[in-house]
Amino acid sequence: MTESSRTTSREFRTLLAHAVIGVGLSAAMLACAEPEEPARSAETVQPAAQPQAQPVSGVLYHTELSFVGRGAEPSLVHLRFDNRTDSTSIHLSYRGWFGGDEWRGILDQSDTLPVPRAAWRILPSGPVRIVAGEGGEPSSVILELAEGSLRLDSRGAIGSWNSSTGQRESLKLAELLGESGAEEGLLLARQSARRIDELPGMGPGQYFLVSDTAGNGLLIMRDSTSPDEPVVVRTWFDDTESEWDDALVLALAAADDSPGRWSFELPEAGLLGELRGAGPPLDVGSGDGDGIEVFRVEAALILEGQSWTMRGIGVQEQTVE
Repeated sequence: MTESSRTTSREFRTLLAHAVIGVGLSAAMLACAEPEEPARSAETVQPAAQPQAQPVSGVLYHTELSFVGRGAEPSLVHLRFDNRTDSTSIHLSYRGWFGGDEWRGILDQSDTLPVPRAAWRILPSGPVRIVAGEGGEPSSVILELAEGSLRLDSRGAIGSWNSSTGQRESLKLAELLGESGAEEGLLLARQSARRIDELPGMGPGQYFLVSDTAGNGLLIMRDSTSPDEPVVVRTWFDDTESEWDDALVLALAAADDSPGRWSFELPEAGLLGELRGAGPPLDVGSGDGDGIEVFRVEAALILEGQSWTMRGIGVQEQTVE
């Protein structure tokens, strides 16, 4: 990174930090005039659809992991783990892709096992190895590939929450280790459960996870692409997480071969930006009517006259209502 870009990075982060502080001061002033509410901690949030100790027959348990590295051209990983239960067995469908200059498949594993007590967990199968962390969630996912192992390690939670559709979601610091070495980055983990006879909702939902070479990150999520649909944004700048619920996202005209182009705004923070999908989208749908596209994305950000660029991953999929 050049001295000029380092200076721009510091200025950009400082400006956003000032916006966060300003919003925090406003909230503090309001708090002085209103009754105090009990504090809420991300550590105590429980998923709306809490995984059962004893698996229920006919349920799809889904875990989704998206990693964005902090390189100038970041490594991208998207992993999907589906566990389907019936009265006697659990059917695994584990798939994954690595995104560099282009997407390539790194995991395609199907298996049938006796139903374990915790059917929502990712289970070792074929090339998949798991190191379990607190609460049984994976602290490491290891793929034994022909060209060598690929390891995705969680390095600590930034924040966790429940989505409006009941998904357990968290943003974490992470590290990817592969044949080209180690790369730090951000990891979005999502868990959900639904009955197999429930069809995906109208959707589609979207999320964008982007990062820069300093390790700062921006996560934009919405359950529908309707202009009126609420948008939630989480920023990670200078080791500080902030949540913004006043974001606006609008679709813009894009080339026919582009995954899409969108503008976004955080009015409270004074942050403007544009998201541009790059390259043809990767269709990773399971064939059950759940159209899912994954694509590389670039975010151009503007805050008080300063511009900044982040890169990462975009995912658009059908959602369960």
